[in-house]
Amino acid sequence: MVKIKCKIKGEKVHDVGYRFFLLRKALELGIKGFNAYNDFDNGQILMVQAEGNARAMQAFRSFADKKAPGHALVSERSFEDLDGYVMPISDYLHLFQVEQLNKGIPAIISIDNKQDKMLDKQDQTIKEIKGVSSKIDYSREQITSELQSINEGFKLHIDERLSKMEFELAEIKAKVADIQYSSAV
Repeated sequence: MVKIKCKIKGEKVHDVGYRFFLLRKALELGIKGFNAYNDFDNGQILMVQAEGNARAMQAFRSFADKKAPGHALVSERSFEDLDGYVMPISDYLHLFQVEQLNKGIPAIISIDNKQDKMLDKQDQTIKEIKGVSSKIDYSREQITSELQSINEGFKLHIDERLSKMEFELAEIKAKVADIQYSSAV
């Protein structure tokens, strides 16, 4: 079995999916041992350890030397033989999965906090809407009351005018009847 250590250095080799990128290739090639972790040394560094048969390791080394995830900015790659222990790739998969889940916890907490803030704002908005609604209801009651008062006043005025007109019309009819009676006699 061949073991190698790969050091990938650059302006942006963390948080671009580099470890998953290399892990996927290692799985495709049937590599038995794999470990990758982010580090710092005058910039971002990705440290990779891999163990497998000579053919798979040659293909992996070639891939790691020439390829990178889309957003990675790599300035230097170096490879050397490794004598030490390399974690089984299945163990790294579990470790990687736990690490990714752990990254999600702050995001979930942040979403939960934002949701709480949104619910508080929604409650405030509902209270404000209820306040405005109460004012509208009060204003509507006042307007309705004033319109009823105006309507009653207008009706009373019309009734008075109509009564006065009926009275005047009755007087005119009486005078016309007197004139017709006087002319007839």
